Amino acid sequence: MGMARLEQQYHKDRLRYPLRRVGERGEGQWQKIGWDDAFDFIAQRLRKVAEQYGSRALAFFAGSGASGVLTRGSAQRFAAAIGGTAHRAGGVDYGVPKGLEYMFGVPASTYFRPGGHEMADAINSRLILLWGANSADTRLVDFHFVTAAQQGGAKLVCIDPNRSATAQRADQWISPRPGTDVALALALLDEIFSHGWQDENFLRRDTNAPFLVRRDNGALLRAGDLFGGNAGDYLIWDPARGCAVSLDDCTAPALDGSYRVTLADGSAIDCAPVCEILRQLARNYSVERAGAITGVFPATIRELAREFSSRKPAAIRIGYGVDRWYYSDYTARAVANLAVVSGNIGVPGGGISLHDGTYAAPLNLRPFRSPGGREAATLDVVSLMKAIEDGDPYPVRLLWLSSSNMFNQTSANRARVLSAIVPKLDFLVVVDHFMTDTAELADVVLPACTIFEKKDLVAGMFLQLQRPAVAPEGESKSDWDIFTDLAARIGVGEYFAGAPEEYLREMIETDHPLLKGITLDRLEREDAILLNRPRVPYVAFTDFEFKTPSGRIELYKEELVDRGTALPDYHEPIEASPANPLYARFPLTVIFSHSPHRIHSMFANLPKFKQLEPEPVVEIHPEDAARRAIKNDQRVRVHNERGSVCLKARLSRDVKSGVVVISEGSWVKDFSEGDPYSLTHELVSPTSENYAFYDTLVEIVPAGSNE
Repeated sequence: MGMARLEQQYHKDRLRYPLRRVGERGEGQWQKIGWDDAFDFIAQRLRKVAEQYGSRALAFFAGSGASGVLTRGSAQRFAAAIGGTAHRAGGVDYGVPKGLEYMFGVPASTYFRPGGHEMADAINSRLILLWGANSADTRLVDFHFVTAAQQGGAKLVCIDPNRSATAQRADQWISPRPGTDVALALALLDEIFSHGWQDENFLRRDTNAPFLVRRDNGALLRAGDLFGGNAGDYLIWDPARGCAVSLDDCTAPALDGSYRVTLADGSAIDCAPVCEILRQLARNYSVERAGAITGVFPATIRELAREFSSRKPAAIRIGYGVDRWYYSDYTARAVANLAVVSGNIGVPGGGISLHDGTYAAPLNLRPFRSPGGREAATLDVVSLMKAIEDGDPYPVRLLWLSSSNMFNQTSANRARVLSAIVPKLDFLVVVDHFMTDTAELADVVLPACTIFEKKDLVAGMFLQLQRPAVAPEGESKSDWDIFTDLAARIGVGEYFAGAPEEYLREMIETDHPLLKGITLDRLEREDAILLNRPRVPYVAFTDFEFKTPSGRIELYKEELVDRGTALPDYHEPIEASPANPLYARFPLTVIFSHSPHRIHSMFANLPKFKQLEPEPVVEIHPEDAARRAIKNDQRVRVHNERGSVCLKARLSRDVKSGVVVISEGSWVKDFSEGDPYSLTHELVSPTSENYAFYDTLVEIVPAGSNE
């Protein structure tokens, strides 16, 4: 994909001039205009919308198509300068991080950095559990660490419905029914508790496992409950004294049992430690019951629990395959319980990582994103759709998209988005390299510079300075230059008056120890510099400090009691379940895999990859295909009540029966009829705040069939 950047640079279809829509939205009729006309037109529309609906009705979204701090940050800076709305994380790839945030206190938007272990730490593991992660395809750059761990004696277990590239390289592949991961995790947890394999010292010291839970209302018992007043100290049960005491008053609190306590008003209630409540939940999921739910053999569950508990340190790397489900935060918490209860937290070779982790980005970005102390309002993708459609929490009527193909596959139920949401936008601006499916819906399309045509900074393990290598194609501009010129036209030019180097210097030259000795001048000389970091791989939570309300890992979430999710119990998928009445008509679960040849929809139009993937296909198990009289390479229609798409069928025994797979990221124009992104529903769990793209039922029939 890095080599493909050159093909992208000089692609015949690259946008080179500003374009203004002259026909109806989506008709593809454009007029070439100059930048001055484009800026004047956009400025006029910005003012009009702001006067009618307020400045927050102007929303600016920078997607994942660019990683430079100026490219991604300039939209947020502009939004802050005018009092508009900027993008915040959420809605996509957010369910699993949200579940881990509940437990460990690391914000979901950044959990994949400070919350996990570097892939290089895999060499310290004796067992690696890849859960819903196809790292051999999607993390190829560092999957070799996993291979090295295998060669060193670590066992690699892959949990995935389908036999992915990773499953093919694993020592063991476990194939559950999609969406049943919580039941599998709870059965493993039950085995651990039943055999006494839990690390009780860790549970007492670093988690809320010993905290007493009130049986009457589910709240955690506090000192004020027993002694009156507002004392909020958590209480535990001291077996030696036979009473509830504060944390500091007992070094070996009870982890099991049920206890009667008398409250300050004289009434008596039953309480139990969090660990006991969790143990009782897990007890509901014997290996036999979990086997019936998941389709995994009970003996397989028993053996995995034994190995996970005995082959320490054991690492879990959880992927986005279990993220795009309605109950994805439940899955994250249930799976994380295994690492916590076994004491695999804060130790090399252990952890629960969302792919991998590293030190939090040390750049001083706040002054750039909040010029003059101004702050933009923020919305995630789900909230943005609501704001456009319903005006909740406030109306958004102008949308600016850069580095984003949002209306291809990012928002759920695409057909509904196009019919009920996009028409409510008064104005849509898209900044991109190509006329994507999203750009075709715009009122104005602006040509963006590539990474070879602009100055920027990419921050990660290295700080890498991007410098222009060639002149911009046509009249392309960087996002920074676009917003600089637009800001001058609407009276906020002062916030874009500095040169890019001035802002980059402010971000880099701080007193952060990871940046010590790193200056912009040095970057100009050396291009890329490794951060001042220890030579050993990054391991999360080695200080055993957790930014949760209790300061501990929270197995039990008191704030979720009212939602019935204080602990992560199993629920059937919201749609993709045999218990759903729709299952009689749509008995297949569709999963959208990541292609190894593109980043979402980026590079989907490049000839190099068109040769490797000439057209989109749907993978289906031969037995499912035979029941539908479908042959390999036959054109078929995948459909449900929301939409349909026509594409070729590819028969594969690597796909689980009852599951079909479509690679996400193909442009809608790549499909002869319909699109797969309209198959998905927009149901969002209030606790995950994430689209459930995979929690979707479909049926497949030969193309041309009336079924």
